Amino acid sequence: GVAAAACQQRRRQQRRCRAEAVQLSATRTEWYRRAKRIGGDRAVFDVVVPKPMGIKLENFPQQFRKGMGVSQVVPGGNADTINRKVCIEDEPGMWVLEGDQLLAIDGTDCEDGTIQDVVDLVSNNGKDEVTLTLLRDTRKGPVKVVVMPDGAMETIRRGCRLSAAAEYAKGGELKYGCIDGWCGTCWHRERVTNMIFKPCCDVITEDWDNVMPLVIFPKPEKVGDSTFLNPRGAV
Repeated sequence: GVAAAACQQRRRQQRRCRAEAVQLSATRTEWYRRAKRIGGDRAVFDVVVPKPMGIKLENFPQQFRKGMGVSQVVPGGNADTINRKVCIEDEPGMWVLEGDQLLAIDGTDCEDGTIQDVVDLVSNNGKDEVTLTLLRDTRKGPVKVVVMPDGAMETIRRGCRLSAAAEYAKGGELKYGCIDGWCGTCWHRERVTNMIFKPCCDVITEDWDNVMPLVIFPKPEKVGDSTFLNPRGAV
């Protein structure tokens, strides 16, 4: 009846949104080339952010790691807006991730500077925007997970379960049909790689290059069908 028709309409809308997102997505190679690779799984890139930037900087707590980095991207701020345009809407350019090391402000080296030095450079540059030069550890740094179709974004550390991002997107703890992904009900398909991820058991490993966000769409399967689709195995 009416409920069935409404359900079918929602499914059509979801399929249309997924199709539009796939059409938008850059290739993995294009994402790789958005940053300059300098060896040791590190990448350097610039991001132009309007003032106020909407990021929080802190000195790295590790004794072996000098300098400062991004500890928070403020939700709704200018950096967050850029992140959403690049990561979700697939606009060109790079974006800001928690854990990025700050190397320069408008071309002025501040790798060994203080946070006050950065505040002075930003305040006195005479422009409405700031060019940040950032360094990212592409294999050990955190990963930005985007859960579609709502576009909920969460930063997940390596070794953490993907379920942390899924639960953040839904605003609470989730119950799964199984604990090892066999039932297929929690499956998500990644936008660029087309890989299957299973939030109930998959973890974020060093395999993922975090220059590219991990954008996943719901791809549930009926119980019993999952064994025929060669899903990405749990790690």
